[in-house]
Amino acid sequence: MLSLKKNKIHAAIFYGLNNIRNEEVCYNYDEKGGDGRGISLKVKACAVCGYDVKVFRHGHRKVNPPVILGHEICGEIDQDITFRSISSKKGKERLKAGSRVVISPVIPCLKCNYCNNKQYNLCTNLTEIGSSIDGGFAENVRIPKNILDIGGIVPIPDCIASEEAALLEPLACCLNGFSQIGPVAQRDNVVIIGDGPIGLLHLQLSRNLYHARTAVVGKIPQRIQKAMSMGADSTTMIDNNNDDGGSDDNARSISKILDFTDGIGANVIIIATSDPAAFDFSLKIASKNSRINIFSGMTKSRNISFDPNWVHYNQISITGSFSSTPNSLQEAVRIVSNQEIDLSRLISRSYSLTDIREAILTTEKCLELRAVINKF
Repeated sequence: MLSLKKNKIHAAIFYGLNNIRNEEVCYNYDEKGGDGRGISLKVKACAVCGYDVKVFRHGHRKVNPPVILGHEICGEIDQDITFRSISSKKGKERLKAGSRVVISPVIPCLKCNYCNNKQYNLCTNLTEIGSSIDGGFAENVRIPKNILDIGGIVPIPDCIASEEAALLEPLACCLNGFSQIGPVAQRDNVVIIGDGPIGLLHLQLSRNLYHARTAVVGKIPQRIQKAMSMGADSTTMIDNNNDDGGSDDNARSISKILDFTDGIGANVIIIATSDPAAFDFSLKIASKNSRINIFSGMTKSRNISFDPNWVHYNQISITGSFSSTPNSLQEAVRIVSNQEIDLSRLISRSYSLTDIREAILTTEKCLELRAVINKF
């Protein structure tokens, strides 16, 4: 059993809207970690997600400040542990202190129907690291026992750098999104609406894993260029200042997508942006029997409507996806280890924790792709 330890660590504390401050805080990891109740990780890298920006600017119902944000975490365990492993035939795995792991940030209750079905991301009483409890924008982070009990920590091999490993969690979320879509065939036309890091992760999965013809729709010229360099078969820009999908530029974009699909429309559409206009756009480019996945949470600036008869007669499937499960995280580690996905291409810049505000603002302005905090 660990003895009671109180250490001073550096952390970025979110105190409320537009208020995040670097401070030195007491870290007592025997309160929630150790002795079978959880573990403590030394944070090696934590990426800045668009969700972190949303919380910083607008708050969130799940977040009660003061709290430490950050849920895309690669860390190093500080003690020898035995934990549940979904990849081990014995169901358990032993790790030595100093081993690097990535985590599934969802903390399930393990009592509801969804938890009983191993749909932990849908837990009725779900809490999350970096939202409900302190996250990875700190030197150390506590990982509750419930995460260990579902196999929610996954060791990473030496071939994956810590900065890249921080992006394994969003990659796992993208894998979960594809699982909701169903089988994607090489003959399918996939259109990804959104040119940010998440859209580009979907692009790599679509091209590298499913070998499908893939187009990317976006708003940022540099990101569209990135999509082209990452193998997009077609790209198009939509109007930054138009909300209803009716501008001449958007009409041209719709026409270009229809040309890309030989006039049929897209078989698979992934909405990887929080802009509600993306849903309207998706309806205009969908083929019959198409599958539309709403990957990103939408801003609530306006209501979205569509004709249910159009869905009925054209046999349209509209799915959502939220977060991921440990199985998806395990798969993410596997495909990156096998070099099927290159996470390094999504990292624009590494930041010190003292520059957390700059990293958040840069992410908000879409000036770069993923910002990663790796200096504490």
